[in-house]
Amino acid sequence: MEAEELSAFLAEVKGLRGRGGKPVSAGNLRRYLLPFRIYNLWADQRVRSETPSLEAIAQECAAQGITAQHNKPITTAYIADQVADFERRWQALTHHHAQSEQ
Repeated sequence: MEAEELSAFLAEVKGLRGRGGKPVSAGNLRRYLLPFRIYNLWADQRVRSETPSLEAIAQECAAQGITAQHNKPITTAYIADQVADFERRWQALTHHHAQSEQ
């Protein structure tokens, strides 16, 4: 999904808007797209292991054509910098999911 599509989706379907009731700008959303794509790969592995393999995630990024700025490969160091946020998000989402099933 491109930032423009995400902006429209958030505004039309979820009712999430920015200042003045306008859709959140695509430029504002772009910075979140790369970490979100990598988080999805990390989360797929997190289901199977408490410590997902950063190397396997980097390889999966390469296989799916997920790259950093200027088409540079996603490195294990980049992923490692995101792990604390990924784990926080994982815990929050799994906690929320568990509560909604009660």
